Amino acid sequence: MTKAHQRTGAAVLAGVAGSALLLTGGATDSGPAAGAATARAASAEPVKTSSDPGIVVSRDKDRESTAGAPDNFTGEVSIQPLYTGDENSEGASDVRFSERARTVWHTHPDGQRLIITEGTGWVQEWGKKRITVHEGDVIWIAPGVKHWHGATLDSAMAHTAVTYAVDGTNVHWLEPVTDDQYLSGKRQGTGPATVERRRPLAS
Repeated sequence: MTKAHQRTGAAVLAGVAGSALLLTGGATDSGPAAGAATARAASAEPVKTSSDPGIVVSRDKDRESTAGAPDNFTGEVSIQPLYTGDENSEGASDVRFSERARTVWHTHPDGQRLIITEGTGWVQEWGKKRITVHEGDVIWIAPGVKHWHGATLDSAMAHTAVTYAVDGTNVHWLEPVTDDQYLSGKRQGTGPATVERRRPLAS
């Protein structure tokens, strides 16, 4: 091999070695300090540009429970809001039903999810049989489905209700569940299980 070839090969090897050092954050022609700076840059956390806080805590004591409105519930019911969104997003509340308490028949324009957190309850879709639910069960109610839910005869029940609003409305309240309907648990009515009647936004 000629001296020219040897010089050329050495230059190639030096270039490869320099590239490897750059990729691994090691020392380069600029010295060890440049490598350390590269390593710090690679491990730096993303820069927060918004003035809004990164973590927000909603304290339990700041979210007062209110009694369920008599037009929307039968029996003793308390509602504690968890969070709310804008007119087209979800909101959630903790709802507690005493024994025999229940909602009226109602629908949700974009559906509802119930998470049973205590006790035993009942949920029923119009035109179908009543279903018994227990702590830990999760229920999905499709948009527009006419239904009710509440406690059983001898057990209180609590659930977290997550609802989804459409144009500022998350529920359409309908007629009360009669004592006969509540106690029998049988199929109710022969009409459609979905309705489009609009009622005010739930409190």
